Amino acid sequence: MRLSSYFIHLSALYVLLFGFLEHAVLAIPINNTNFINATDSRHSECLRIFSRKEWNARKHLNFEIMPIKPAPYVVVHHGGIPMYCQDQETCSDIVRSYQDLHLDKRGWWDIGYNFVIGEDGNVYEGRGWDYTGAHAVLYNTQSIGVCIIGDFTDFLPNEAALKALNKLIAYGVLHGKIRENYNVIGHRQVRDTNCPGETFYKFVVNLPRWTANPKPHIRPNITTKSIDNTVEENSKTNVIL
Repeated sequence: MRLSSYFIHLSALYVLLFGFLEHAVLAIPINNTNFINATDSRHSECLRIFSRKEWNARKHLNFEIMPIKPAPYVVVHHGGIPMYCQDQETCSDIVRSYQDLHLDKRGWWDIGYNFVIGEDGNVYEGRGWDYTGAHAVLYNTQSIGVCIIGDFTDFLPNEAALKALNKLIAYGVLHGKIRENYNVIGHRQVRDTNCPGETFYKFVVNLPRWTANPKPHIRPNITTKSIDNTVEENSKTNVIL
């Protein structure tokens, strides 16, 4: 009887201990790292950002750390050239042509945009989240410049590209690269240009956080890394696009 009673008590203790451990494991709080990793996993299924290495970018000549972060503005562009793509290879070719134009013809440090989107529904990293772009007068130091490949004067980018634009902005807000109370503007709002195309601009002005009256923030001291006699479009000696 004593041996039987011993096993009964032991079994009860095992059940009690196992139940406690099970609930203890389930009760472990989700910390920031776990949350971010889980979020990254979900977003990676929806948003594909090809790195500079993946589209075979040339090395930048110089850079400036974005002085106003998170960025209070998103500036929307179109390529303005009737070149379109719906696969990674073609989109990568076009992004490289943009970089060649900006480096070789305009004398800039790199491709001007922070990100480029193709009608393949993918995003191509330009200068990225943390570096000042060269795409919008007075707003380069405080915005994420996003260009959709193609000329959208007479029609809209396809659904895949428009969805990628929304997802990229949401991703930037989620990860603290774009302010939660950000504003969207079209390129034509800051200089005399058709960009982002007449039809596409009508879409942009209907985005939830579009503003008709953007006001650039005061630019703080720049954090530019200098290289031999290289002049960036954001310096006092040059004109920005």
